[in-house]
Amino acid sequence: MPTRYRYRIEFTPGIEFDAVGEESLLLEAGMDVVVTCERFEDLGRIRRAFDRAPADEDAMAHDLQENEKGRRIQGLIVPVVRRIAGPADLAQAAENRERETTMQRSVLQKIGEYRLEMKLINLHLVQDRRLLVVQFAAEGRVDFRELLRDLSRVLHLRVELRQIGVRDETAVRGGLGCCGRPFCCATFLADFQSINVRLAKEQGLSLNPVNISGVCGRLKCCLRYEAEGYRELRRELPRPGSLVLTPDGEGKVLDVQPLKRVVRVSLPPAGGEVGPRVADFPADQLKSLHPPGCCRHEEDEDATAGGDEPEAVDARP
Repeated sequence: MPTRYRYRIEFTPGIEFDAVGEESLLLEAGMDVVVTCERFEDLGRIRRAFDRAPADEDAMAHDLQENEKGRRIQGLIVPVVRRIAGPADLAQAAENRERETTMQRSVLQKIGEYRLEMKLINLHLVQDRRLLVVQFAAEGRVDFRELLRDLSRVLHLRVELRQIGVRDETAVRGGLGCCGRPFCCATFLADFQSINVRLAKEQGLSLNPVNISGVCGRLKCCLRYEAEGYRELRRELPRPGSLVLTPDGEGKVLDVQPLKRVVRVSLPPAGGEVGPRVADFPADQLKSLHPPGCCRHEEDEDATAGGDEPEAVDARP
């Protein structure tokens, strides 16, 4: 049997899953490929090529069966990359995008007829036109059984309705964050992880919800994936409350700025001063007066004690 490798394929914003492809195809990230699933064929783009080791297809199939919210559309067999997309495949995909525009009007009309409290987010017509995936958002649970049957009858194909959360909606729609860059969830983030306010505290950020919340209204994803970087930097700095030797004498650490590698120190009053002095020093000018390992950082203690208490977040379907 030919050697197969594992790839992450994106078919449309919010819909992506893993597939296997034969070594002879010479697949790379960024390529458009045609993927065969259990009941349909679709065209997507390779987002990631996993480690160059043969794919464990049994484990992949097990994950599909166990994870009902996995990023797949339908079917439990492992998707297979059949070929690199050619001009005819790309032309049909472009025609499908035009058909989606027409179908969107029909879907919106039917939602209005049934008076359902749901917001249409995105439609995706698979490459062979056997399936239409409708992504929508709603405040609570929606009974769309009648709508589903009616859409299948009107559009003459199989329809799958998928309810997504606020994070998924933001990822699908895309946009620019306060940093001026495209949303992380809409570009490179593959999964949503649990996030809590302690991560903002570790990074010395203001706990004002306006500052630490994304467009979706939830805590920013960057709080999670940047957390380990801040922890690594803090491990190289003295802990607040510890004693250090500065160029101006012995003092007590009040605060640290990991990115600037600057430490704020409280020093005894000098000369005619009444209260203690506060000064900032580069970390490489300080010497710790504590034995190595006697003061562990708070974040390390928290991680050992059981890790983050996750905030309630939406997981991608």
